[in-house]
Amino acid sequence: MLMHLLRFILGFLLIGLVVFIHELGHFFAARLLKVDVEVLSYGMGPKVIAFQGKNTEFRISALPFGGYCRMKGSIDLSKALSDDKRSMDISEAGSYFSSSPLRRLLIYFAGPLTNFILAFLLLSFSAVLPVARISNEALIAPTYLYAKVFPNLNVVQDKILPGDKVLMVDGAEVKDYQDFVSKLSKSSSGSDLVISRNGEKHVVHVTPEYIDGNYVYGLTLYQKPIISNPSDPQLEEGDEIIKVNGQDVSCTLDVFMIDGNELTLTMKRDEKEFLYKTNDRTFPFAWKSDLKRLPDASGIAIFSYGIDNACNYFITTLETLGALICFNVDDARMVITGPVKAAQNIGNISMLAFTYSANDGIRTMFHLLAVVSISLCIGNILPIPTFDGGQMLINAAEIIKRGNLKPKTYVCLQIFGMLMAVLIMVMMYSLDIKAFFFRA
Repeated sequence: MLMHLLRFILGFLLIGLVVFIHELGHFFAARLLKVDVEVLSYGMGPKVIAFQGKNTEFRISALPFGGYCRMKGSIDLSKALSDDKRSMDISEAGSYFSSSPLRRLLIYFAGPLTNFILAFLLLSFSAVLPVARISNEALIAPTYLYAKVFPNLNVVQDKILPGDKVLMVDGAEVKDYQDFVSKLSKSSSGSDLVISRNGEKHVVHVTPEYIDGNYVYGLTLYQKPIISNPSDPQLEEGDEIIKVNGQDVSCTLDVFMIDGNELTLTMKRDEKEFLYKTNDRTFPFAWKSDLKRLPDASGIAIFSYGIDNACNYFITTLETLGALICFNVDDARMVITGPVKAAQNIGNISMLAFTYSANDGIRTMFHLLAVVSISLCIGNILPIPTFDGGQMLINAAEIIKRGNLKPKTYVCLQIFGMLMAVLIMVMMYSLDIKAFFFRA
């Protein structure tokens, strides 16, 4: 129970840190644009520790979940409301309302932008951390020669023979099969490969076909039929299949090309052969692959990895939000969780990853926080008055009409926005209630 609590607290604090960094974006933008910030707080609720800066009181509050940035301007707004004025007479130096609508828009835009930049930095840094990955020698085979294994993948690559080793793709050296797949061109132009065959180098051009929204090359891994993690005591790690039902096999694909469920496997172990019979094609072992500790990227590619993944998370989150708006609730609720469940998941998954290695833990935690940061970015650009998106919309309207909103109109919009925010929070916490108390 104590470990579960500690993991939850870890997740809770990490989410709170992301929210506070969002508020820091507003703080720095406000100061840059000559708007005073009265209070910058880490956490919510009653203040615990505070010290007064030149223009800002910096606080640590009782509930360490997020924070807030309160800008100067309340006196101007209160005075305009009490005097029932149609516009505000600016009396506070450094007031939010004394700045132009464009500056106000930029201050509110800084929060979501900071979240996107944070996700980019987290993902870029995670890219340099080497973690254990499956790695296979870059041996390939064309799928059209193994039609029984790939019945719906009839892409002919007659320049490639089974067992060809890929050395380079479009001029870039290939480290392993997984690296080869990642380097293939994602366009109809295809890729130039340098391959090794029988000790000789060849240059071949491979062209993909566009199938179901993807460019498919019809190339697959050519893997020796060596077993790993056997669950049957007759077998051992490293046993190699050399024949199936008396037919020679040289790769895992050959094994699956042989018909029938009753199979007699001729195995080789320490230069000795023995037979293993099975009536089930669901073999009690896995195929052996190497494990290497490799980073996702290096050099300038680190930043490309960060921006690509941040954009992918952004698009995926938008699609989830779109599914919810279009009432595709079943699709949306598979991804959306309440804040309590999210904190629990982040704490549990991060701590589990740390049990493998520090790099695994940090990398996992950074990816999870990047998702949180992108979610906060998108959530805050919703056009709800108390959210950043609503404030930007108000400021954009003021820029277009070349005048500020009436004080009463501004306050009414804020009240409406607060009610909407409360409704959204109730909906989010209802997901937690359902997750913890009404599990299927």
